[in-house]
Amino acid sequence: MKLKALKPRLHNVMFHTHTVSGIVISFALFVCFYAGAVALFMDELYQWENPEARIEPVDPATVDYDKAYEAIKGDIQNFDPGATFGMVPPNKKNPLIEFYGGTKDSEGKTERFHSAINPVTYKVLSDGTEEKTHMARTIYELHYFHQIPIVGIYLSGLVAFFFLFAIFTGLLTHWKNIVNKFYAFTTKGKWKQIWTNGHISLGFITLPFQIIYAVTGALLGLSILLLAPSAFLMFNGDTSEVINAVRPGAGISYDENALTIENGIGFNEIYHKVDAAYPETEVTYLYTNNFGKEDGTIGVRIDDFKGIGGDGIFIYGHKDGKLLDATEPETRPYSKGTLAVLIKLHYATFGGIFLKIIYFILAMITCYIIISGVMIWRTARDKPSYTSKQRRFHHRVTKVYLAICLSMFPALGLIFIANKLVPMEMPGRVFYVNSTFFLGWLVLTIIGLFWNDYRKLNRNYILLGSILGLLIPIANGVVTGDWIWNTLLNGQFYVFSVDATWLIIGIIGVLVCQFYLKGRSSENTKNKEEQQAHKTEEVISREKPTPMLQSSTKPE
Repeated sequence: MKLKALKPRLHNVMFHTHTVSGIVISFALFVCFYAGAVALFMDELYQWENPEARIEPVDPATVDYDKAYEAIKGDIQNFDPGATFGMVPPNKKNPLIEFYGGTKDSEGKTERFHSAINPVTYKVLSDGTEEKTHMARTIYELHYFHQIPIVGIYLSGLVAFFFLFAIFTGLLTHWKNIVNKFYAFTTKGKWKQIWTNGHISLGFITLPFQIIYAVTGALLGLSILLLAPSAFLMFNGDTSEVINAVRPGAGISYDENALTIENGIGFNEIYHKVDAAYPETEVTYLYTNNFGKEDGTIGVRIDDFKGIGGDGIFIYGHKDGKLLDATEPETRPYSKGTLAVLIKLHYATFGGIFLKIIYFILAMITCYIIISGVMIWRTARDKPSYTSKQRRFHHRVTKVYLAICLSMFPALGLIFIANKLVPMEMPGRVFYVNSTFFLGWLVLTIIGLFWNDYRKLNRNYILLGSILGLLIPIANGVVTGDWIWNTLLNGQFYVFSVDATWLIIGIIGVLVCQFYLKGRSSENTKNKEEQQAHKTEEVISREKPTPMLQSSTKPE
């Protein structure tokens, strides 16, 4: 089946545009997808990275949230109740109460903090000055380049935008034979053909997923830049009106000098009011603004984690418990539901664990598509039509890209091991764990630059990552005593699944490396046999008697 082809000039424009845009963003896009794939399970990783969270889950409806608030007031120095703060109720993934708030010193300087509270004893597990663990969030922040100050998220948005551009130019480039190429996929032939087949076929399969991620990533990363033109076109330049239109409750104003009240409506009453009205949903966040004042509010976010429109937000007055604003599930207006839908589509929070697994697989396939695109670009330029200097440049660029991308696998193993080896009580442990990850990634990348053989580079990174992956369950067992068989028997399935996943990845990786070695050895043997056969033919040809040439002149 052949579709109507583009005109030759337009085809060439699309082809070169796809190539240039793809190669420019390739390694940054790989980081976004690879880190983002792991960050999908950020909540599921929390019990593994924080042993204090390995407790029996409690029913969030039985928790005394007012008592949790009082515990924070008593334990956190300079806690500022007037600043925005909130609590995440306990759940199966994280059975602790997560508290996010702010402190204010004598000079009026405000700093944000994060703490955890045991929902049974109401003991505050950290003093708010520093987090005990940040591993999964570090990976999550990496996928939108949060480590680059100020401009990181905008860079990730631009990468997503150019990715969308590369998707459509690639689709138009291969439009004529896209169906035939899809069914003609083969792993035989020259490497350029194998890379091309995989790039086109897998790209065609994952096309809807990639479009979703490109659109949502661009909109979330560039949201401020995109809202600014809307403010000038629709609200005479007033950006606050745009924010009010897309964020529920953003239009409520607060007065810092409002009168203080003593007996306002508490968190428990608001929680149970919403929980009773929407029994099929879960309360995901309780937050407040200007708490303890006459105009203070308490907000509640809910979600059913099933449908793309199953979330809502309700805001009540702290003074009298009156409903001030409501964004109900399924019936919310388009403007107030858009941002929530984008977030759900991007983070796969609407279909349970199986949807996250599907997202993860598709993200890993996309990583392969990115690498295959780099290899196609490289092999297409390894021709006599290019000078030796140009080919060396193409080789160096490819090697740098592959080293940055492929070294993420063993670097990921490093941060998991560092999260266990760095003691939980050590001051500044988050810094040491993160430093192990980023410095390890840098060192692994530099080492890869000395491997000129792409096959060797790929094999070595897989081997290093697999060995580290096998060490992760061992590190967890030695440090915490929660060996993989114990977590399975004790019903700690989130802890068990992390160890089991790394164990499986490590075993598969070692087997793949063994296949690499075996393939290399059989290839070398075959080459030696061919060379020996060629030499033998040369010897035989030399040993054959040369026929006498007949003279054209007659003998005398």
